[in-house]
Amino acid sequence: MTVIPGLVRRAAAEVERHLREGAGALVRAGRDLERSAEIVLLLPALVERLSILEQSVRVQDAELRTIRTELDSLVEQLNDRLLPRLDERMDDTERDLAAIATSLIRTGRESAGDHARLEATERRVADLRAKVAALEQRTGLWRDLQSTVTRFGDDLDAMRARMALRTAEPPPDAAPAPLQDLTDRPA
Repeated sequence: MTVIPGLVRRAAAEVERHLREGAGALVRAGRDLERSAEIVLLLPALVERLSILEQSVRVQDAELRTIRTELDSLVEQLNDRLLPRLDERMDDTERDLAAIATSLIRTGRESAGDHARLEATERRVADLRAKVAALEQRTGLWRDLQSTVTRFGDDLDAMRARMALRTAEPPPDAAPAPLQDLTDRPA
């Protein structure tokens, strides 16, 4: 209520100024008797002005108190309407944050589990790749062995055929057939 004391000070300063002016006028009036009658006439007007100022200060004070009461009532109504909802919203926000934090923790755990599973899968894939490489190497060796056995079989068949031809050849009077070099034969 800084307005009321300010108004009262202003009114008091105005009254004090008027009183000083009046006192100054009284001093001058003491010197001049003719003017003293005018001063006597001015004093009731000053008192009347002072009472008017006091009345206006009282009216303004009453108006300010009414405004203050209305403001207090409005603040109380706003608090009654907004604070419960604000508490509810804060509770909802806290619940939402707790749910998000829980979800993040679960996601972190699942991610760690997925990471471990992924590493295990990567190890299995690496093992399988090593086994496939070894199997491919063995398959290559097996194919080499099969081709070698097939060549030996062909060579053996060729030798048997030659031996059968030699046994079916004419008597030893004839010249023997030249021997073929088996190493010149294509594989």
